[in-house]
Amino acid sequence: MSKAWLAFFILSYSVFCTFALALPMQKPEQVCATCHQSQVADWQTSHHFHAMEVASDSSILGNFDNASLAYQNQKTRFFKKDSGFYIEMPNLTGELTTYAVAYTFGYHPLQQYMFDFGNGHYQFFPFAWDSRSKQQGGQRWFVLHPEQTETDAFHWSQKGQNWNHMCADCHSTDFQKNFDLKSNTFNSTFSAINVSCNACHGDSEQHLKWASGNNKIKNKGFTHAIGQKTPLFQSQADGTMKSVSLLKESKQVTMCATCHGRRSNLADRQGPHDFFNAFQPALLTPELYQVDGQVWDENYVWGSFVQSKMYQAGVTCTNCHNPHSGKLKLQGNLTCTQCHASTTFDTPKHHGHTTNEVGSQCVDCHMPTTTYMQVDARRDHSFKVPRPDLTIKTGVSNACNQCHQDQTASWAVSQIKTWHPNSKHIGKAHFATSFHHADARAPNAAEFLTRIAQDKQHSTIVSASALTRMRNTPGNNALVAIARAIKDPSPLKHIAAINAATPYPLTDRWRLFNVLLDSTHHSVRIEAARSLAGMLNAPFPNELSKQDKTRLNAALNDYKKSQEFNAERGFSHTNLALLALEMAEPKAAEMHYFDAIKVEPIFMPAYVNLADLYRQQGDESKAQNILKQALSVNHEASDVYYALAMSQIRSNEKQNALKSLENATLFAPENASYLYTYALLLQDQKNIHQAIRYFEKAYAITPTNPDISYSLTQSYITLNQFKQALFYAENLARLLPNDRQIAQMVNQLRMMQGVN
Repeated sequence: MSKAWLAFFILSYSVFCTFALALPMQKPEQVCATCHQSQVADWQTSHHFHAMEVASDSSILGNFDNASLAYQNQKTRFFKKDSGFYIEMPNLTGELTTYAVAYTFGYHPLQQYMFDFGNGHYQFFPFAWDSRSKQQGGQRWFVLHPEQTETDAFHWSQKGQNWNHMCADCHSTDFQKNFDLKSNTFNSTFSAINVSCNACHGDSEQHLKWASGNNKIKNKGFTHAIGQKTPLFQSQADGTMKSVSLLKESKQVTMCATCHGRRSNLADRQGPHDFFNAFQPALLTPELYQVDGQVWDENYVWGSFVQSKMYQAGVTCTNCHNPHSGKLKLQGNLTCTQCHASTTFDTPKHHGHTTNEVGSQCVDCHMPTTTYMQVDARRDHSFKVPRPDLTIKTGVSNACNQCHQDQTASWAVSQIKTWHPNSKHIGKAHFATSFHHADARAPNAAEFLTRIAQDKQHSTIVSASALTRMRNTPGNNALVAIARAIKDPSPLKHIAAINAATPYPLTDRWRLFNVLLDSTHHSVRIEAARSLAGMLNAPFPNELSKQDKTRLNAALNDYKKSQEFNAERGFSHTNLALLALEMAEPKAAEMHYFDAIKVEPIFMPAYVNLADLYRQQGDESKAQNILKQALSVNHEASDVYYALAMSQIRSNEKQNALKSLENATLFAPENASYLYTYALLLQDQKNIHQAIRYFEKAYAITPTNPDISYSLTQSYITLNQFKQALFYAENLARLLPNDRQIAQMVNQLRMMQGVN
């Protein structure tokens, strides 16, 4: 090549590169559409596509034609000005203020809206647009949480309604939170405003190289397989389902779980397959699930689906759903009968209802709905058989009575037995009974939990949920279950086992699971480190080798980073304070509590824990001052009133303590501990009749608490009301059947009543 031609080539290439760099960067879907047009077209109709958008005429569904809505005794106005959308509503002082709508969030069955709250904080308006049809009750504005006040975590001004912390990592792609504590600012970023191709498939760089002909690149350039494990299942003679082909390895369900699973954030995700590193998944706890595993709170499908027989057999999300549109591949019962024979299951003989009417659809009985955010009915994905018999035993809901609300659970049991006289489900043992006993602190709970935790027939999440409940039932059986769970490969069981081991001495915990400090799963490693942190403090360090100290410190630093990642929340600083206290660093703990109060003033546990720190230092005056500061922020904080009462009792201010305890029970009427403590203080102050009233309120909530039954027995004996005393004494004997003194007391009361 001549020098002239070489110079021309270099100049031409330079001009080309300059021009190419000047072009706007293509969005991932624009690149993908060159080969995957139908998939991108499907995606553009999906919830993922509409997950979040810039507010515009094309994205906003709500009525901004000067519409109005009553809110806080004022009129909120929704209007458009020039090309912008605005909402006028009361600010935190009650003054009507106009806020510009920055983004839309979701689109069906409701659409929410976001505004810039300053310093990079984006908050959700307290209103949503019901985007359902008028026939369904939609096409209207409504207040999402009309009962909430400024001190509620989910008030529009609080962190529970903050986009950066709560929602962005699932509604946008490659989200990075970037919170700075010192300035209390976010500098959050994302690669795509919505859930784009990279959110599920990961970085496309290697795939594009593969597509361009690089044969050395394996797996089409993707790090993980996320396809179906198998396309179809067939029913066998014994009723079981078997795959028509060998199951393929797939990370699909875990990948989907990063957004479609209830979990807490530990770090910015590094890719779509980062579930046990960026997050800690939730188990089937009473706050989130009913005792039989049905949904209670918003749990986003994964925790339900992994309980199911379908998941155990190898079914993945895309066996039913188009992965790009999110819609069902087949309509109605055809979704189910692609695997389950229609001649067996899609008939009145099976479902007991008239064809094509409510009750004849598989989902009516096996995927009942729970409505969230007032209009969003979501189906339970655990695919359970209706068990009204469990409703009778444990109080869980059932699909039958969800429709037939005028009938009893016993009626529903009879109906099912009429259709299926040889049902292998009704009356069958279920983990719900054991979880119910455990949550009620029944004496025999430990034995049942141990069986479930180690029974391979139960799904991993059920076994792990049994394990974590064993925190309240320590003993030899629990130790065996914990030790076996540590050896299991499941990170879910590892997290549960660490939690279950909490009551045991620190050195025993070290022997049980120090191996988990080396876990490849971030969520497991930091949980183990937090539980074992005390081994670095006197008198334990001498028991550790230099290598073990290094391992523990490294994992503990990971734990601290996870708390610092959530530095915009009060709980993270409170967690760091508790760690500092365990490390004998009270000054550092005090500073962390102050940070918690500064960053989230409504987070009451920070005040309560700080007051307890002052108590430990012998300064009740300081403790009471910080608790009163908390009450100036939230005058309905029952836990603060309770802590204040305890401080007042220690300071011999019992009359003040009575008032504080009364307030604690007023604002937490279902808290048996507060009721019981208030009753004890009333008893101490010789107000026996009022004490009995509160003892009985506590008993109505937790009849399995032996202390309450004992107090009621003694109180009624004091009043010479032996019939009532006998009632509670007999309950006490049932709770503590091997206690001779109680048995003797029951016999004496029976003799006094002339009862054999």
